Amino acid sequence: MIKQLALSLIMIVFSATSWADTQTIRVLDKNGNPVNNAVILINKSVLASPHGAQDNVIIDQVDKQFVPKVSSIQEGSTVVFPNSDNIRHHVYSFSKAKPFELKLYSDQERPKVTFDKPGVVTLGCNIHDDMIGYVVINNALQGFVSDAAGKVSIEFNDAVSKQSQAITLRVWHPWMGDDLNAGELIELKMPIKNSDIKLDVAPPAPKKEEKSRLEKRFNRLGA
Repeated sequence: MIKQLALSLIMIVFSATSWADTQTIRVLDKNGNPVNNAVILINKSVLASPHGAQDNVIIDQVDKQFVPKVSSIQEGSTVVFPNSDNIRHHVYSFSKAKPFELKLYSDQERPKVTFDKPGVVTLGCNIHDDMIGYVVINNALQGFVSDAAGKVSIEFNDAVSKQSQAITLRVWHPWMGDDLNAGELIELKMPIKNSDIKLDVAPPAPKKEEKSRLEKRFNRLGA
């Protein structure tokens, strides 16, 4: 009896794991460097475990930065904006998909925002200009954000994994602007284990820092 039960449990575990096939995609820029924070958008019908709207997605504020910098959520999801800094922030967005404002608040508050339209929402802080984040809101598609090595792991359903068919991805990055349609369409043939995607993008040139008033005065004096 115990042996039969153990065998049944093994079969259950196997059947639960065998229908999903995890495959890795790496996103590169046009110079061959890994791209962090790229969003791979894919039709939910090919995924093993597609998900809908979520509650309490966290976008924190740490060291005057949004963490994570880029988030991908489903339409109707609610995002919580905690503040882990010891200073107050004033979070806002003017984006068409979700204009909103969270006036100055500290680490004692955890305001929430529901994102109910698809698109790209650019986040900012009225106090700290270098604080920029992005929320990608999806409907029929689901997004996966690349890590520091440019990698994304995606679980495809069994029907897709066993067929030598092509699937279409859209890959978007903040360097492309705030329109998802600016993302590159990529066609890959299954299986795509350890496939590389090279985008026609590169990091923007670093901005020149504004000289301080004292430095400008020294330049005028020829110091």
